[in-house]
Amino acid sequence: MALRSNSRPISVASFPEIFTEKNRNENNGFLREFEELKDVGNGQSKKDAELPANAAKNRYPHILPYDHSRVKLTIKDGDLNSGYINANYITGFHGVNEYISTQAPTQASLVDFWRMIWEHKVRNIVMLTVCKEKGKVLCDQYWPSDSASYGPFTVICVSNLSYSDWTIRHFNLHHIEGSKVRTVCQMHYTAWPDHGVPKTPESLITFAELVREQVQSLNDSGPTVVHCSAGVGRSGTFIALDVALQQLCSDLCIDIFKTVYTMRLNRYLMLQTLEQYIFVHRCIFEKNLQKRKNPTVWTCHANRN
Repeated sequence: MALRSNSRPISVASFPEIFTEKNRNENNGFLREFEELKDVGNGQSKKDAELPANAAKNRYPHILPYDHSRVKLTIKDGDLNSGYINANYITGFHGVNEYISTQAPTQASLVDFWRMIWEHKVRNIVMLTVCKEKGKVLCDQYWPSDSASYGPFTVICVSNLSYSDWTIRHFNLHHIEGSKVRTVCQMHYTAWPDHGVPKTPESLITFAELVREQVQSLNDSGPTVVHCSAGVGRSGTFIALDVALQQLCSDLCIDIFKTVYTMRLNRYLMLQTLEQYIFVHRCIFEKNLQKRKNPTVWTCHANRN
């Protein structure tokens, strides 16, 4: 596809000026860009997700994974539908399948969620929703306060550290069929409302940098699992920010448009609203200003091994 159709690169040096220009006239520049993303990926097949046998596994009936990029679980007892989970691989800064974006687990998918973590060697989970907001269940709690079993898996919570805007938990994950134990880190951001964006960029930027440092501290990890409630809005916003921060760290062109374009080819409706699209740009605008004002103390985790 032609570059002008799926890419809007902005140099680090010109980002503040272009951000300001797109903000003019009630965000008209951002509005026109986001309108171009409206139908990206929408016509792709979701046949597996639409099967009656899999309907109960979907939290929201209109948020379904595309067939070509969906995460597959092992088939159990000859049941072909046992390999289904509402999740897609997402391309990141370092290449394809860097993330798994998924819906928040439901009671019907708790065991499948931990199967996905085990089978795909996931060591890091990013959670971007609270379990319940204004009386509405957004995520069924899929982890124990101490220890619990989920099908063939035992999950033991070994640490739980709470901060003002997030909680970091570490689990030991055991499979009943062997003696191997894996550690899993859940980084839970709690200051993001179901509708809207965080109040200021600083908190989410700091959280994203903590996540990036944790991910890059491990050499044997599979994809990073990212979920909110539906696994598209806040999840897409976080992934777009993570990619853009790494582009900024590497002094590359910032191309949030292309990141969202690519994500929407991977999973339906990734980064859901204009407000979220503008917020990612605002985060990079603020981080870019910090970099320019304090270049000697500015930290970056993009290229740390």
